[in-house]
Amino acid sequence: METARLFADRYYALIAAGDVQRLAMLYAEGGEIVRYNGVADTTEAIADYYSTKLEEYPGLKLRQIDQIRRSDDVLMWDALVDSDNGVLQTVEVMILDDDGRIRRHIPGFRGFWGH
Repeated sequence: METARLFADRYYALIAAGDVQRLAMLYAEGGEIVRYNGVADTTEAIADYYSTKLEEYPGLKLRQIDQIRRSDDVLMWDALVDSDNGVLQTVEVMILDDDGRIRRHIPGFRGFWGH
């Protein structure tokens, strides 16, 4: 089983590389991203979510993880993420399946400091 920090590092490496297809592959079949404005519940919709996120915040790169916790199938962390437009304070909550793939993902921003 992958450690929480290794999972988060791999997640941010794919974001920094802009690899939306491989990000979508982190999700289990039937996995979903749950947001207030909708649910991305197909591989295409998940890839589109990341494409939109990378267009809105180009140059995303992990600065630091402030807190991280994994308990059974729950993985969550708070992080500061740099972008070309400024710094984002994020919170990620993921429910993983037995293979370590994401079943549900609730992403969120706590703050944004733009240029």
